Amino acid sequence: MELNEIIKTFNGREVKLTKKIEILLSLQKEFGLQFQTYDDILEKLKEKNETAKIMKDFIYKKIKDYLIECRNCSLCFAECHTQKVAGDGNFSSPIVLIGEGPGEEEDKLGKPFVGRAGQLLNTLLSKFNVDRNRIYITNVVKCRPPKNRTPYVNEVKACSEILNLELEFISPKVIITLGSTPLKFFRPEQSITKMRGIWIKEKNYWIMPTYHPAYILRQRGERLETTKKEIYSDFKNAFLKLKELLN
Repeated sequence: MELNEIIKTFNGREVKLTKKIEILLSLQKEFGLQFQTYDDILEKLKEKNETAKIMKDFIYKKIKDYLIECRNCSLCFAECHTQKVAGDGNFSSPIVLIGEGPGEEEDKLGKPFVGRAGQLLNTLLSKFNVDRNRIYITNVVKCRPPKNRTPYVNEVKACSEILNLELEFISPKVIITLGSTPLKFFRPEQSITKMRGIWIKEKNYWIMPTYHPAYILRQRGERLETTKKEIYSDFKNAFLKLKELLN
């Protein structure tokens, strides 16, 4: 359906289209595609061919453009914030890692998980022979909160459309949430201490909640060793689940 047809549907009144609809219309125009349903588009994107990859690259750029334009909350104007940090990696990855928000190093480099917590995450992924460039890593909020504090509920809500777009078009089979904030994005009433290591089944994917790598850096002694084992176990279970689903 072309844009003018959509406007006719609303008796000629201008309507504010959701970002998802805007992306779908852009895809149709850019690639000359004709689809019957939204599900047709998602199925097309899942195909293992060059056209699907090009289309996903196009969608990823659109989402980054929306992010750059975003002015939905005060984090966009915070003094500690110099740039928005988009998700990074393989936009066709069957597994997605979601953190809380950018820290100082992430804000400087414009890439998620590049500070000490990111280095620890890379080490953890290497234990499973996983190159981070082969998977997709993002955050709930894309602007650095002051003093790296936990994002407020209104800030998470303001950023939710971008994260939902990422998940909608990547269509992962498994999600690993790192810390409390991404867990609460899916289950606001739950705590990470109670849900860590327990599978959550959503309609389209499985979610494995675990601790944020930064949490490991704050531990000492026996608690440090226990935490490292718990996170390793959670990642192991997540990759085993992914293997099971892919087979």
